[in-house]
Amino acid sequence: MKSRRLSDIDKLKGLAIFLVVLGHIVARQPPTGNEWYMRLKDSLYLFHMPLFMFLSGLIVAYSRKPIDSWAAYLGYVKGKFLRLMPAYLLFSLIVFVGKMTMGRVMHVDNGVESWWNYFEVLTNPLGSYCAYLWYIYVLFLFCAIVPIVYRLTREHIEWVLPLCLAVHFLDLPSWFGISSLGEYSLVFFLGCLAGDHYERYSEWIARNGVFFVAPFLVIIYFSVPWGAPKLLMGLLSIPACHAMVGIPAADRWDFLKTLGAYTFPIYLMNTLCIGVTKGVMLKWVSWDGINFLWFAPLLLLAGIWGPILIKQQILSRSQTLNRMIA
Repeated sequence: MKSRRLSDIDKLKGLAIFLVVLGHIVARQPPTGNEWYMRLKDSLYLFHMPLFMFLSGLIVAYSRKPIDSWAAYLGYVKGKFLRLMPAYLLFSLIVFVGKMTMGRVMHVDNGVESWWNYFEVLTNPLGSYCAYLWYIYVLFLFCAIVPIVYRLTREHIEWVLPLCLAVHFLDLPSWFGISSLGEYSLVFFLGCLAGDHYERYSEWIARNGVFFVAPFLVIIYFSVPWGAPKLLMGLLSIPACHAMVGIPAADRWDFLKTLGAYTFPIYLMNTLCIGVTKGVMLKWVSWDGINFLWFAPLLLLAGIWGPILIKQQILSRSQTLNRMIA
Protein backbone atom coordinates (compact mmCIF):
# COMPACT_ATOMS: atom_id res chain seq x y z
CA MET A 1 0.00 0.00 0.00
CA LYS A 2 2.79 2.39 0.87
CA SER A 3 4.43 2.02 -2.56
CA ARG A 4 1.09 2.67 -4.25
CA ARG A 5 0.64 5.86 -2.27
CA LEU A 6 4.12 7.01 -3.25
CA SER A 7 3.09 6.25 -6.82
CA ASP A 8 0.27 8.74 -6.29
CA ILE A 9 2.88 11.31 -5.26
CA ASP A 10 4.75 10.64 -8.51
CA LYS A 11 1.54 11.23 -10.46
CA LEU A 12 0.82 14.36 -8.45
CA LYS A 13 4.32 15.65 -9.27
CA GLY A 14 3.57 14.89 -12.91
CA LEU A 15 0.31 16.83 -12.78
CA ALA A 16 2.03 19.76 -11.03
CA ILE A 17 4.82 20.01 -13.61
CA PHE A 18 2.28 19.70 -16.45
CA LEU A 19 0.43 22.71 -15.03
CA VAL A 20 3.71 24.63 -14.70
CA VAL A 21 4.53 24.06 -18.38
CA LEU A 22 0.97 24.93 -19.42
CA GLY A 23 1.38 28.27 -17.66
CA HIS A 24 4.74 28.94 -19.37
CA ILE A 25 3.66 28.76 -23.02
CA VAL A 26 2.93 32.51 -22.94
CA ALA A 27 5.54 34.54 -21.08
CA ARG A 28 5.09 38.23 -21.82
CA GLN A 29 2.96 39.69 -24.63
CA PRO A 30 -0.11 37.42 -25.03
CA PRO A 31 -1.57 36.45 -28.41
CA THR A 32 -4.46 38.72 -29.32
CA GLY A 33 -7.94 37.29 -29.36
CA ASN A 34 -7.14 34.53 -26.85
CA GLU A 35 -8.27 35.96 -23.55
CA TRP A 36 -9.40 32.45 -22.56
CA TYR A 37 -5.78 31.36 -22.22
CA MET A 38 -4.80 34.35 -20.11
CA ARG A 39 -7.70 33.62 -17.78
CA LEU A 40 -6.58 29.99 -17.62
CA LYS A 41 -3.01 31.07 -16.90
CA ASP A 42 -4.13 33.49 -14.18
CA SER A 43 -6.12 30.64 -12.60
CA LEU A 44 -3.17 28.24 -12.77
CA TYR A 45 -0.88 30.76 -11.10
CA LEU A 46 -3.21 30.84 -8.12
CA PHE A 47 -2.41 27.27 -7.13
CA HIS A 48 0.18 25.40 -9.19
CA MET A 49 3.26 26.66 -7.32
CA PRO A 50 1.73 26.29 -3.84
CA LEU A 51 0.93 22.69 -4.86
CA PHE A 52 4.50 22.25 -6.10
CA MET A 53 5.94 23.66 -2.87
CA PHE A 54 3.74 21.42 -0.73
CA LEU A 55 5.03 18.38 -2.61
CA SER A 56 8.60 19.61 -2.20
CA GLY A 57 8.17 19.90 1.55
CA LEU A 58 6.55 16.46 1.72
CA ILE A 59 9.40 14.80 -0.17
CA VAL A 60 12.09 16.64 1.81
CA ALA A 61 10.55 15.54 5.12
CA TYR A 62 9.74 12.00 3.99
CA SER A 63 13.33 11.36 2.88
CA ARG A 64 15.20 13.28 5.57
CA LYS A 65 17.74 11.67 7.87
CA PRO A 66 18.68 12.72 11.41
CA ILE A 67 21.21 15.55 11.66
CA ASP A 68 22.83 15.59 15.09
CA SER A 69 25.93 17.76 14.66
CA TRP A 70 27.11 20.94 13.01
CA ALA A 71 29.39 18.94 10.72
CA ALA A 72 26.46 16.77 9.63
CA TYR A 73 24.39 19.89 8.91
CA LEU A 74 27.15 21.44 6.78
CA GLY A 75 27.49 18.15 4.90
CA TYR A 76 23.74 18.08 4.33
CA VAL A 77 23.68 21.67 3.01
CA LYS A 78 26.66 20.93 0.76
CA GLY A 79 24.83 17.90 -0.64
CA LYS A 80 21.68 19.93 -1.35
CA PHE A 81 23.75 22.69 -2.94
CA LEU A 82 25.46 20.22 -5.27
CA ARG A 83 22.09 18.61 -6.07
CA LEU A 84 20.32 21.85 -7.01
CA MET A 85 22.55 24.85 -7.61
CA PRO A 86 24.97 23.63 -10.34
CA ALA A 87 21.97 22.91 -12.59
CA TYR A 88 20.49 26.29 -11.66
CA LEU A 89 23.69 28.14 -12.53
CA LEU A 90 24.31 26.09 -15.68
CA PHE A 91 20.87 26.66 -17.16
CA SER A 92 20.92 30.30 -16.13
CA LEU A 93 24.09 30.57 -18.22
CA ILE A 94 22.60 28.61 -21.13
CA VAL A 95 19.50 30.82 -21.15
CA PHE A 96 21.69 33.93 -20.92
CA VAL A 97 23.87 32.93 -23.87
CA GLY A 98 20.83 31.81 -25.84
CA LYS A 99 19.00 35.10 -25.31
CA MET A 100 22.09 37.17 -25.99
CA THR A 101 22.71 35.29 -29.26
CA MET A 102 19.23 34.56 -30.56
CA GLY A 103 17.87 37.95 -29.56
CA ARG A 104 19.73 39.37 -32.55
CA VAL A 105 17.86 37.24 -35.09
CA MET A 106 14.48 36.38 -33.54
CA HIS A 107 12.00 37.32 -30.85
CA VAL A 108 12.97 36.36 -27.28
CA ASP A 109 10.99 37.00 -24.12
CA ASN A 110 12.66 39.00 -21.34
CA GLY A 111 15.93 39.59 -23.17
CA VAL A 112 19.36 40.46 -21.73
CA GLU A 113 21.58 43.49 -22.34
CA SER A 114 24.93 42.78 -20.70
CA TRP A 115 26.84 40.20 -18.66
CA TRP A 116 25.78 42.02 -15.51
CA ASN A 117 22.31 40.54 -16.05
CA TYR A 118 23.72 37.09 -15.32
CA PHE A 119 24.48 37.95 -11.70
CA GLU A 120 20.82 38.78 -11.11
CA VAL A 121 20.15 35.05 -10.88
CA LEU A 122 22.11 35.11 -7.59
CA THR A 123 20.85 38.37 -6.11
CA ASN A 124 17.28 38.58 -7.39
CA PRO A 125 16.12 35.22 -8.81
CA LEU A 126 12.52 36.37 -9.22
CA GLY A 127 13.52 39.49 -11.14
CA SER A 128 16.15 37.99 -13.41
CA TYR A 129 16.01 37.26 -17.13
CA CYS A 130 15.25 33.59 -16.33
CA ALA A 131 12.89 34.13 -13.42
CA TYR A 132 11.19 30.81 -14.17
CA LEU A 133 14.10 29.05 -12.43
CA TRP A 134 13.43 30.79 -9.09
CA TYR A 135 11.87 27.64 -7.59
CA ILE A 136 15.23 25.80 -7.57
CA TYR A 137 16.96 28.67 -5.80
CA VAL A 138 14.21 28.95 -3.18
CA LEU A 139 13.99 25.17 -2.74
CA PHE A 140 17.68 25.14 -1.81
CA LEU A 141 17.03 27.84 0.79
CA PHE A 142 14.13 25.85 2.24
CA CYS A 143 16.28 22.71 2.36
CA ALA A 144 18.97 24.63 4.26
CA ILE A 145 16.39 25.96 6.73
CA VAL A 146 14.50 22.71 7.36
CA PRO A 147 17.02 21.03 9.75
CA ILE A 148 17.25 24.24 11.80
CA VAL A 149 13.46 24.45 12.10
CA TYR A 150 13.22 20.81 13.18
CA ARG A 151 15.92 21.41 15.79
CA LEU A 152 14.28 24.58 17.16
CA THR A 153 10.83 22.97 17.31
CA ARG A 154 12.16 19.71 18.77
CA GLU A 155 10.79 17.75 15.79
CA HIS A 156 7.34 19.37 16.11
CA ILE A 157 7.23 21.07 12.73
CA GLU A 158 3.59 22.07 13.33
CA TRP A 159 4.80 24.64 15.88
CA VAL A 160 6.16 26.83 13.09
CA LEU A 161 2.91 26.95 11.08
CA PRO A 162 1.37 29.98 12.89
CA LEU A 163 4.55 31.95 12.23
CA CYS A 164 4.47 30.88 8.57
CA LEU A 165 0.87 32.06 8.28
CA ALA A 166 1.81 35.47 9.69
CA VAL A 167 4.88 35.78 7.45
CA HIS A 168 2.78 34.94 4.39
CA PHE A 169 1.02 38.29 4.62
CA LEU A 170 4.17 40.39 5.08
CA ASP A 171 5.48 42.52 2.23
CA LEU A 172 9.00 41.10 2.00
CA PRO A 173 11.78 42.12 -0.41
CA SER A 174 12.38 39.94 -3.47
CA TRP A 175 16.16 40.00 -3.06
CA PHE A 176 17.73 36.56 -2.51
CA GLY A 177 14.31 34.92 -2.78
CA ILE A 178 13.13 36.26 0.58
CA SER A 179 9.64 37.13 -0.65
CA SER A 180 9.12 33.60 -1.98
CA LEU A 181 10.34 32.09 1.28
CA GLY A 182 7.66 34.08 3.06
CA GLU A 183 4.95 33.40 0.51
CA TYR A 184 5.41 29.63 0.36
CA SER A 185 6.64 28.78 3.86
CA LEU A 186 3.17 27.74 5.05
CA VAL A 187 2.50 25.24 2.25
CA PHE A 188 6.10 23.99 2.31
CA PHE A 189 6.03 23.22 6.03
CA LEU A 190 2.53 21.77 5.73
CA GLY A 191 4.16 19.44 3.21
CA CYS A 192 6.85 18.64 5.76
CA LEU A 193 4.14 17.80 8.28
CA ALA A 194 2.47 15.52 5.73
CA GLY A 195 5.81 13.85 5.02
CA ASP A 196 6.45 13.28 8.74
CA HIS A 197 3.06 11.59 9.10
CA TYR A 198 2.68 10.20 5.63
CA GLU A 199 0.51 7.23 6.49
CA ARG A 200 -2.00 9.38 8.35
CA TYR A 201 -1.93 12.03 5.61
CA SER A 202 -2.52 9.53 2.78
CA GLU A 203 -5.31 7.82 4.72
CA TRP A 204 -6.97 11.21 5.28
CA ILE A 205 -6.71 11.97 1.55
CA ALA A 206 -8.21 8.57 0.70
CA ARG A 207 -11.20 9.26 2.98
CA ASN A 208 -11.77 12.97 2.42
CA GLY A 209 -9.90 14.18 -0.66
CA VAL A 210 -12.78 13.51 -3.04
CA PHE A 211 -14.95 16.05 -1.19
CA PHE A 212 -12.55 18.83 -2.21
CA VAL A 213 -12.58 18.11 -5.95
CA ALA A 214 -15.91 19.68 -6.94
CA PRO A 215 -15.50 22.82 -4.75
CA PHE A 216 -11.97 23.30 -6.08
CA LEU A 217 -13.03 23.00 -9.73
CA VAL A 218 -15.94 25.40 -9.22
CA ILE A 219 -13.86 27.98 -7.37
CA ILE A 220 -10.95 27.74 -9.81
CA TYR A 221 -13.35 28.49 -12.68
CA PHE A 222 -14.52 31.68 -10.97
CA SER A 223 -11.23 32.42 -9.16
CA VAL A 224 -10.03 35.25 -11.40
CA PRO A 225 -13.26 37.33 -11.54
CA TRP A 226 -13.87 36.64 -7.85
CA GLY A 227 -10.31 37.56 -6.90
CA ALA A 228 -9.82 34.33 -4.95
CA PRO A 229 -6.80 34.45 -2.58
CA LYS A 230 -3.77 32.50 -3.79
CA LEU A 231 -3.28 30.89 -0.39
CA LEU A 232 -6.86 29.59 -0.35
CA MET A 233 -6.56 28.18 -3.86
CA GLY A 234 -3.22 26.58 -3.05
CA LEU A 235 -4.58 24.88 0.07
CA LEU A 236 -7.70 23.64 -1.77
CA SER A 237 -5.61 22.30 -4.64
CA ILE A 238 -3.62 19.93 -2.43
CA PRO A 239 -6.37 17.47 -1.41
CA ALA A 240 -8.34 18.02 -4.64
CA CYS A 241 -5.46 17.29 -7.01
CA HIS A 242 -4.18 14.43 -4.86
CA ALA A 243 -7.64 12.87 -4.88
CA MET A 244 -7.90 13.24 -8.67
CA VAL A 245 -4.62 11.41 -9.35
CA GLY A 246 -5.51 8.79 -6.74
CA ILE A 247 -8.74 7.55 -8.32
CA PRO A 248 -8.54 3.95 -9.63
CA ALA A 249 -8.85 5.05 -13.26
CA ALA A 250 -5.75 7.20 -12.79
CA ASP A 251 -3.65 4.03 -12.51
CA ARG A 252 -3.67 4.07 -16.29
CA TRP A 253 -2.30 7.62 -16.43
CA ASP A 254 1.25 6.46 -17.03
CA PHE A 255 2.15 9.74 -18.69
CA LEU A 256 1.78 11.50 -15.30
CA LYS A 257 4.23 9.04 -13.75
CA THR A 258 6.63 9.75 -16.61
CA LEU A 259 6.34 13.49 -16.08
CA GLY A 260 6.83 12.97 -12.34
CA ALA A 261 10.03 11.02 -13.01
CA TYR A 262 11.36 13.84 -15.20
CA THR A 263 10.17 16.77 -13.07
CA PHE A 264 13.62 18.33 -12.61
CA PRO A 265 14.70 18.23 -16.28
CA ILE A 266 11.29 19.52 -17.38
CA TYR A 267 11.42 22.36 -14.88
CA LEU A 268 14.93 23.32 -15.98
CA MET A 269 14.38 23.16 -19.71
CA ASN A 270 10.69 23.67 -20.48
CA THR A 271 10.89 27.42 -20.96
CA LEU A 272 14.04 27.05 -23.05
CA CYS A 273 12.35 24.53 -25.36
CA ILE A 274 9.17 26.59 -25.55
CA GLY A 275 11.15 29.76 -26.28
CA VAL A 276 13.13 28.20 -29.15
CA THR A 277 10.02 26.61 -30.66
CA LYS A 278 8.06 29.84 -30.33
CA GLY A 279 10.87 31.94 -31.79
CA VAL A 280 11.14 29.72 -34.87
CA MET A 281 7.38 29.54 -35.41
CA LEU A 282 6.85 33.28 -34.99
CA LYS A 283 9.35 33.96 -37.76
CA TRP A 284 6.94 32.34 -40.22
CA VAL A 285 3.44 32.84 -38.85
CA SER A 286 1.60 34.90 -36.24
CA TRP A 287 0.18 33.22 -33.15
CA ASP A 288 -2.68 35.71 -32.83
CA GLY A 289 -6.32 34.80 -33.19
CA ILE A 290 -7.27 31.28 -34.22
CA ASN A 291 -3.62 30.36 -34.91
CA PHE A 292 -3.02 30.08 -31.18
CA LEU A 293 -5.31 27.03 -31.08
CA TRP A 294 -2.60 25.01 -32.82
CA PHE A 295 0.32 27.05 -31.47
CA ALA A 296 -0.59 26.22 -27.86
CA PRO A 297 -0.50 22.39 -28.08
CA LEU A 298 2.75 22.48 -30.06
CA LEU A 299 4.39 24.74 -27.47
CA LEU A 300 3.05 22.52 -24.68
CA LEU A 301 4.49 19.42 -26.34
CA ALA A 302 7.82 21.20 -26.82
CA GLY A 303 7.92 22.18 -23.14
CA ILE A 304 7.12 18.66 -21.93
CA TRP A 305 8.74 16.23 -24.35
CA GLY A 306 11.65 18.44 -25.41
CA PRO A 307 13.34 18.25 -21.98
CA ILE A 308 12.65 14.51 -21.75
CA LEU A 309 14.26 13.87 -25.13
CA ILE A 310 17.23 16.09 -24.28
CA LYS A 311 17.68 14.21 -21.01
CA GLN A 312 17.42 10.80 -22.66
CA GLN A 313 19.32 11.42 -25.89
CA ILE A 314 21.94 14.04 -24.96
CA LEU A 315 22.49 14.50 -21.23
CA SER A 316 22.56 10.75 -20.56
CA ARG A 317 25.76 10.56 -22.63
CA SER A 318 27.60 12.62 -20.00
CA GLN A 319 27.88 11.06 -16.56
CA THR A 320 28.33 14.49 -14.95
CA LEU A 321 25.35 16.14 -16.67
CA ASN A 322 23.17 13.07 -16.26
CA ARG A 323 23.82 13.07 -12.50
CA MET A 324 23.43 16.85 -12.22
CA ILE A 325 20.03 16.85 -13.96
CA ALA A 326 18.53 13.69 -12.48
